[in-house]
Amino acid sequence: MAKPLIPETLAPDLLERLRARFHPWPLISNWGLTIESAVPGMATMHLVPTKAVLNGSRGIVNGGVLATMADMVGALALSTAFDGAMPFATSDLHIRYLEPAKGEVMGEAKVIRFSGRGAIVECRLTCGSNLVALCTMNFAIKHGLGG
Repeated sequence: MAKPLIPETLAPDLLERLRARFHPWPLISNWGLTIESAVPGMATMHLVPTKAVLNGSRGIVNGGVLATMADMVGALALSTAFDGAMPFATSDLHIRYLEPAKGEVMGEAKVIRFSGRGAIVECRLTCGSNLVALCTMNFAIKHGLGG
C-alpha cells in the first residue's frame, strides 16, 4: 500500500465548499468564527469573539471554545488531503493554554504526520503576536467513510 500524500494543489473551489459546510453549523453560528484559508496540509481560522464565547465580563475567550476551534482548524487542514471530505475522527486532542486569549484569535493548523491510518496535526492559537495555546491532535482515518 502506497503512503498517502498531501496533494500539491487543491481544487479551486475547496475553500468555498468548506465554508459552506461549516459556517452554518449551529454550534458555532454565533461565535464570530470564520475559515480564512486552506492550502495543502494547512488551514487557518479567525475568531472575532462574541459574548457567546467569553468568560463573563473579563473579555477572555472560553478555553472550551479555543479547544473546539483548534479541533476544527486541525480537521480542515487534514481535509485538504481528501478534497474537503473528512473520513477521519479526532482520536485525541492535547491543548496547552499559555495565557488568556483576550481579543481576536487566529488558529493555524498544519499536518505534521500523515499515514493511511492516521494523522498528527499541530495547531497554534494566537492573539496578535502572543501565542495563547498550543495544540496537537491525532486523527484516526476511517477507510470507506465519506466526510
